[in-house]
Amino acid sequence: MENYEYLYSISSVIYFLAGICVITASIILYSKKRTVATLLILIGSISAFILNTGSIFLGLITGRFDMDTYIQINAIVNIISGLAYALFCIGLLLFVVNDYKKEATITKSLD
Repeated sequence: MENYEYLYSISSVIYFLAGICVITASIILYSKKRTVATLLILIGSISAFILNTGSIFLGLITGRFDMDTYIQINAIVNIISGLAYALFCIGLLLFVVNDYKKEATITKSLD
């Protein structure tokens, strides 16, 4: 069996850089437009990033336990991570539906 550890390392670096990019965009968006939607986007992106980064280290720590414990901890982290992504998605949906619609109406009325 071949060692594919380098592939997992590369994917972790890609996810880490993508997470930093999303957090940066969320911070910029929140600083330009402070609404509930952008706050949810910011909180969701930071939470997802922390959980994804933490799950890498958690995998190293829980690898010492038996397989059932490892799978259970991994499943719980995945559920919480999914909730963080859901928070981000709800904020993005609110932003697109509410905030973007207001700006489009204002621009249209100015024409």
